[in-house]
Amino acid sequence: MPATELPWMRSREVCVHAVDLGTGPAFADLPAGFLGALCDDVVAKRAKESGPALLLEATDTDASWELPGEGEPTVLVGPLHEITAYLTGRAHALTAPGGLPVPALTRWL
Repeated sequence: MPATELPWMRSREVCVHAVDLGTGPAFADLPAGFLGALCDDVVAKRAKESGPALLLEATDTDASWELPGEGEPTVLVGPLHEITAYLTGRAHALTAPGGLPVPALTRWL
């Protein structure tokens, strides 16, 4: 792994684990640029493995992600911080169309 990847890996680790501790920051408190980069990273990793096809659309930015996978894509729409939480396997408030549960995802790391 190139040394140039280390600052991103460290930032990702510190921010996500700070949210995991539940003692202060939440994904909603993190900068949109960081959340977008984290979604890019997670989607790239998830695209290499099998799972549900997804189309994710952030309502508070113009960002969207397409995750190839099995079946017709499930469209999930919501704030960027909720999409990030879902993609990283954390608690979120997203629902699938019709109020159905979102597709289950495997671990991303």
